[in-house]
Amino acid sequence: MKKPSIKTCRRFLQVFIALAFVIIPYLNSYRINLFRGNFLCFHAAGLPLADPLAVLQVSVKNWYLSPKLLIGAGIVLSIAFALGTVFCSWICPYGLLSELVHGLSKKLLPKKFKGFVTKRKGFPIKIIIFGLGFLGFLLFSTTPVLNQLSMPAWYSRIFQFIFVQHHISLAILFVFSVLLVEFFARNRIWCRYVCPQAVLLVLAKLLNSRRLRVVYDKNKCIIKKGKSPCERACTLSLDPKTLNPSLETECTNCGDCIVACKKMGQALEYRFGLSTE
Repeated sequence: MKKPSIKTCRRFLQVFIALAFVIIPYLNSYRINLFRGNFLCFHAAGLPLADPLAVLQVSVKNWYLSPKLLIGAGIVLSIAFALGTVFCSWICPYGLLSELVHGLSKKLLPKKFKGFVTKRKGFPIKIIIFGLGFLGFLLFSTTPVLNQLSMPAWYSRIFQFIFVQHHISLAILFVFSVLLVEFFARNRIWCRYVCPQAVLLVLAKLLNSRRLRVVYDKNKCIIKKGKSPCERACTLSLDPKTLNPSLETECTNCGDCIVACKKMGQALEYRFGLSTE
């Protein structure tokens, strides 16, 4: 039996989680609460999970950090510390929608239409948005402002509104509008340039030089000229062959480049530890 590829496994997990956050609020409406919550705060059979950014905002504003929130955020940050920002590529339901829309734009839009093309690094822009949002929260707001920019949270809350509170949230229009912009931009703008939730996850992974990462072995690469299959496979428009420490803040360890490279010399692989470059 053929072993499923990294992308097949990843897509299965993405779809499973996306469907789970549709089913969970439906079950909660019947008081079946073994699993409950959303991507800001979630309880899985007694195990607390929490968005580190939401926890940071609440703790700073209240000058108090509850043990449960500390554990919930700590689990999420520990995963990023060991495995990199896999939440973005393996778990986040908006990441799944964004990837699918990106694929549709490549198939449906004319090839001559380039969309929004930029080589600007995304992480510095995320830091600016993160800093401005956090400053605005401290000065002017009593509720976590940056939570309003959490796409996975809005995805899960949409179904909470439908099944638990019995009304349709306008957040559907917000999510749809961003996806529509990305479709015509032919670029995953939100995930690469906006999402503030990823900032703390990136910082957590940068603390561990021996974390899981995509490693490139130039001695095995047989592509000499032109855009390589691994580069075309990356939905974030990164070149896996040039993932220096700065650009690596953008990589989410999705593994699509590894799959694309598998028949082309196998120059890319997952590896724990320091990069060979």
